[in-house]
Amino acid sequence: MIRLIQFDDLSLFKKEVIPFLEQAEAENNLVLGVLQALTEEAKIYYMAVVYKGASIGLVLLQTQPHQIILSRYVQLTSEDIRSVGESLHRSLPDIPGFIGEKQATSELAASITHFRGGIPAAVFMNQRIYKLETLKRKPLSPGRLRTIAAKDLPTIREWVYQFCIETNQAMSEQEAAKRTALLIQKGLLAGWEVDGKLVSMANGTRPTRTNVTISYVYTPVSERKKGYAADCVAALTQQMLDNGYKSTSLYTDLSNPTSNKIYMEIGYEPVMDSVVLLFQ
Repeated sequence: MIRLIQFDDLSLFKKEVIPFLEQAEAENNLVLGVLQALTEEAKIYYMAVVYKGASIGLVLLQTQPHQIILSRYVQLTSEDIRSVGESLHRSLPDIPGFIGEKQATSELAASITHFRGGIPAAVFMNQRIYKLETLKRKPLSPGRLRTIAAKDLPTIREWVYQFCIETNQAMSEQEAAKRTALLIQKGLLAGWEVDGKLVSMANGTRPTRTNVTISYVYTPVSERKKGYAADCVAALTQQMLDNGYKSTSLYTDLSNPTSNKIYMEIGYEPVMDSVVLLFQ
């Protein structure tokens, strides 16, 4: 029997779902990392759990207006997912979109489309989640990894802004400045420096019990095709492993074969395909 249960209490929700999510930390790095960082004062649009019998099959969390994050699903058939879609449509009729494992997310969106009278969901991005436990390739260029500091704000602010443009994230320059300041404050934003000049950046984010995610990988156009992004990610990855994490993970855009190739050369292995689907 499939049941969709909505939660209103954040602490109860965390207690219920975190042990389930931690069974696959890399695949669930987005929903798990976001959930663990939430406080009672945070804006939360939706929290729910899908049960199949007595077991959790899927976790749903929405903290942003444009999409619901789906966990990796377990033991749910296509018929089960259609049943989830019907229950979800009844409890949340204005679903904006989803991000999650490709097959289940696509099936769930198709179910929602049916119950909403044919309103389609468009693919915003096809992604792949990678996981690394052992680094296979160390940095090759004669540079060093260093923590991004407040003095780097003018440079990194522009990089964050350009990164968001290239990844289709709508953001003003003022919003980019605020986000950059927050990233620097958290202390996990790092840059690859060559001859005293920053040439690439990467960020550690969403730390969980044994995993941390690498994000905001960016190299300015003038410094590309020199291997700096690969070196920056490799060095930051090793630093995270040295800090005690058993693995690191990252998302890639499947439309960018170059980044997918260099991450695999470093030692990242694909664990799950993900998709962002937004309703028109």
